[in-house]
Amino acid sequence: MNEGKMSQQPPLAGKVALVTGASRGLGRAAALELAAAGAHVIATARSTRGHSTVPALPQTTVDDTADAVRAAGGQATPLKCDHTDPAQVEAVIRHIADTYGRLDVLVNNAWGAHEGGAGAGGGVEVWDEPLEQLRNMLLVGAYSDYVTSLLALKYLMGKRGRGLIVSTTWHTDEPPGWLLYEVSKAAKNRLVYALGHKLRDTGISVVGVAPGWMRTELMLQHHTPEELAGQTETPHYAARGIVALAADPDVSRHTGRILDVGELADLYSVTDLDGTQPHWYAEQRRKRLVE
Repeated sequence: MNEGKMSQQPPLAGKVALVTGASRGLGRAAALELAAAGAHVIATARSTRGHSTVPALPQTTVDDTADAVRAAGGQATPLKCDHTDPAQVEAVIRHIADTYGRLDVLVNNAWGAHEGGAGAGGGVEVWDEPLEQLRNMLLVGAYSDYVTSLLALKYLMGKRGRGLIVSTTWHTDEPPGWLLYEVSKAAKNRLVYALGHKLRDTGISVVGVAPGWMRTELMLQHHTPEELAGQTETPHYAARGIVALAADPDVSRHTGRILDVGELADLYSVTDLDGTQPHWYAEQRRKRLVE
């Protein structure tokens, strides 16, 4: 057989990936891109067909994500899960253990603190912020990442002694932006660093991925094309960076770090759907330093 004509095996063939918050946005894109790279994706979210947490956004449930993966020729299993509930998370992890016996990639992406019309402060004084919103952001942020990561480690990753945990997050701003968002993301980022430190000798890597301003379904609903023009990107840009990390045999060199999607583009030559490589965060950081 002519080796040049042999089809190249996808980089994640035979791997199993769990993507939380996979009904829309970056979670949906991550599920699609991981599956395209050959992984069997378990996609979880609270939104299921007929029971969406955001009814105004049609076809953004975990079932729709799985259908899109299959339509593209990939493998996906949709499961309903609220990742703030340890019992529900444990049921998902046990299902993966019983069905597949392995978990190679965990993408902690669940997030829901903007639901119900909550916005970025709206110019109010800090003492006028809703007191319950930080609790919600921490629950559907650092806490859900913590619960899912530890249960995945307990039942699967820790026993196998290898794997990758990715948390989608955001670089905290200097000077700080929206108080609640800054605190919640700082907690996620510290979890990445601390967990990566604790697991540094296990063969399990922990990396944070920070996208720029993404044109998600929710963002497109609340902003005009003119407002989104310029430095925006699709969720597939960061998702492709996550795939590159998962396929990197030397990914442990990044453990404990928060990597901007532009850094991933430079490291792995990934591009957005239109072939561009936005460097949104680096450009904004340089701008703030000049100012």
